[in-house]
Amino acid sequence: MAENITGDMFRNIFFPVIILMLFACSVKEKSQKEISFDINENTDSLVVSNLIKKSSESYCNKKLESPIFDESLQEAEEIAKKNNDDIQLAKIYSILSRRYRNKSYYREAISYSKKAIDIAELHDRKDLLAKYYNQIAVVYRRMDQNPVALDYHFEALKLAEALKDSFNIESALNGIGNINLSLKRYHAAIEYFKKSLSISMNEKNLLGQAINYNNIGEAFLGLNQPDSALHYFFISLEKNRAIKGDHFGESICYNSIGTAYIAKGHIDLALNFLKKALRINEKEGDRLHVSVSYITLGETYMKAGDYENAQYYLERGLKVAQDIGSVYQMQEGYRLLSELYELKKNYKEALSLQKLSNTYRDSLINEKTIHYISTLETILESEKQNNRIMLLSQEKKMQEEKIRQQRITIIAVILLTMILAFSIVLIIFQNRLRSRYRTLKYQQQLLRTQMNPHFIFNALSAIQVFIMENDKEKAADFLADFARLMRQVLRSSTFDYITLRDEINVVGYYLKLQQLRFSDPFRYNIEVDPQLDLDKVMVPPMLTQPFLENAIEHGFKNRQGGCVLNVKFSKSGDSLIIEIDDNGDGIGKRMEFKNKNHHSMAIKITKERLEILRKDAKKRAEFTIKDKKTLDPFDRGTIVRFVLPIIIQEKKK
Repeated sequence: MAENITGDMFRNIFFPVIILMLFACSVKEKSQKEISFDINENTDSLVVSNLIKKSSESYCNKKLESPIFDESLQEAEEIAKKNNDDIQLAKIYSILSRRYRNKSYYREAISYSKKAIDIAELHDRKDLLAKYYNQIAVVYRRMDQNPVALDYHFEALKLAEALKDSFNIESALNGIGNINLSLKRYHAAIEYFKKSLSISMNEKNLLGQAINYNNIGEAFLGLNQPDSALHYFFISLEKNRAIKGDHFGESICYNSIGTAYIAKGHIDLALNFLKKALRINEKEGDRLHVSVSYITLGETYMKAGDYENAQYYLERGLKVAQDIGSVYQMQEGYRLLSELYELKKNYKEALSLQKLSNTYRDSLINEKTIHYISTLETILESEKQNNRIMLLSQEKKMQEEKIRQQRITIIAVILLTMILAFSIVLIIFQNRLRSRYRTLKYQQQLLRTQMNPHFIFNALSAIQVFIMENDKEKAADFLADFARLMRQVLRSSTFDYITLRDEINVVGYYLKLQQLRFSDPFRYNIEVDPQLDLDKVMVPPMLTQPFLENAIEHGFKNRQGGCVLNVKFSKSGDSLIIEIDDNGDGIGKRMEFKNKNHHSMAIKITKERLEILRKDAKKRAEFTIKDKKTLDPFDRGTIVRFVLPIIIQEKKK
């Protein structure tokens, strides 16, 4: 009996307790393993961070002696790979990319940047992608591969704006500004640098301020304004000196200041600053800037008449440029050595070196030209143009609604009145509505092909530069011309015909403002037949503008000065003759590079407008385009000729 009671107690009380205890122990052991795993993982991540920090401190203290991929970073990479810590890996690759870039090992820098980008894309880390895109763009800029660099900077800008990441917005704008600077588009470059500077000022980013001030100075130096350039260079130098532990920015300022003093003819001052820059660059180990220092020093000694030192520094700079594959520095080195040998009357060697310089220069120019053509339309969009197109779209919808309502009204009238009489009225009315709708459509298409946003952007930039330079008179004159042009365009776009005087005024304002885009402006002449009554003769608005734009944008693009555009209005019998004559690249040559869809649309719209004019006036209306080489093999340029019926404005009662 006692045995049964004891057995029952064991089964009913002790056995469940034992099971619970075993389960609790099991759970505790499992939890301890999970906690231990989490602790180990966090510990490893902390170890990686400490190793990265240790490597950075060691590298900053001894840049020349320390290996780029040191033991600390190698160990950090191994631990991160073991734990599949991709974000830490991306950080390590980003550090390596910057180090290789600053030592001018660009192939390795790109390789590690792409590894970091792959990881960021895999984990959809847009914040990291913006940073890494800007980083790899800087490497491509140093390699003079501006089209690739521009693509990455714009991708970074798009991501950063979506994330409201001010630092990477600032970096992307600065990078785009530097590309414009290398393309010698100095006004556009200044605008980008100022936008970047504004953000760095708001964020109190001292390094960003230093970089942008120096870049603005470089743009003014490119505009041959060394005094303005020096003002910005010294501000940048002051900002760089306030940054402790990094003298690289100072070396860039010293080089820039030295170059500005060369432009002013102060050779001794230039040498002083350039030698300071060289000492820092040699200590930092940045071979690109070492090459820049050597070559700039060589140029300075050559201008001072010290040919021995000039040759020494130019040859050293050229050797470094060849080692790192810097196309721009090689072109500069060969060019200056050619000038030196010419001064030393060694004309054979000078010619040989000049040919080498031209080879590298052509490589750079071709690449930039391709980039300019392929990206110009997509980069410089204008909000004003888009708003105008939106307004026309809304007007078109309203017109369509009016047509719909008129159809309903006419159908109701037909049902209540004589079918035959009102059918005739309906046909006449519908034809008028279709004509108005078609005219509105052509006006909208014309506005899409006219007033290129790039032209508006550059005109405003130039006006801003005049204001900034305190040239109030020029700024006021150009701003007034720009306002008149915009007012004339908006007013004339609502009419089927305008007076010949208004059309000539629009052409004059447009050509005057287009001259702002060229450092060596083209010349233009507008000739008017005295037989024409400018206030009575009517013409379709802005008929000539697409062809004026073609002559400037494509005909004069590859010319180095001496560009002339002649516009002539004359009377022949009962016809008005308009001729546009330029001495640029002929249309035969331009068609090789021109966007053919855009060209076809402009010609198609013009032909349709002239067809409407011919039907309205019941007189001859046509135009022709000829390459001047077809008329004279030794001539160049294009002639566009319009033959229009003379339409006289009706007197107002």
